Amino acid sequence: MHFTFCPQCGAKLGSVPFGDDGRVPWCKACHKPFFDIFPVVAITMVVNEAEEVALLKPKYMSEKYYNFVSGYVQPGEQAEVCALREVQEEIGIAAKDVRFVCSQWEAEQQMLLLGFVARAHKGDFALSEEINAACWAPVAEALALVYPEGNITHRLLEKYLQR
Repeated sequence: MHFTFCPQCGAKLGSVPFGDDGRVPWCKACHKPFFDIFPVVAITMVVNEAEEVALLKPKYMSEKYYNFVSGYVQPGEQAEVCALREVQEEIGIAAKDVRFVCSQWEAEQQMLLLGFVARAHKGDFALSEEINAACWAPVAEALALVYPEGNITHRLLEKYLQR
């Protein structure tokens, strides 16, 4: 979101040079810059002890490809906490040992995707209403089931397989 008006006082923003950032929106009344804001999403690849990955088909995404657990980082929430929370909410599995792997800017949706890998014990899924289907699949076979190359889901799998 690009600010035109100050979100605190409502004044129309001007712009000022701001160090290495170039010109940024500036409120003369509040004496503050307002940088563009955008949603941040945690994408989490959940791997179990059998080297299987949790694959999901959320209702709002592709019918053809599987994806990983994903969700928006809430204000004040650490991205790693979001990753684990979303795993619990979407598939009913308690994950642990979450670690950041990569990020990707999604230009079409204007959001930043943060890719994580987490470990979990294999178990039955308790799917949220957001998810149409989920399965455990061997990590090596999952590349053929997820979005093609260039997508963060594909990149997470590739990086995991290269380790």
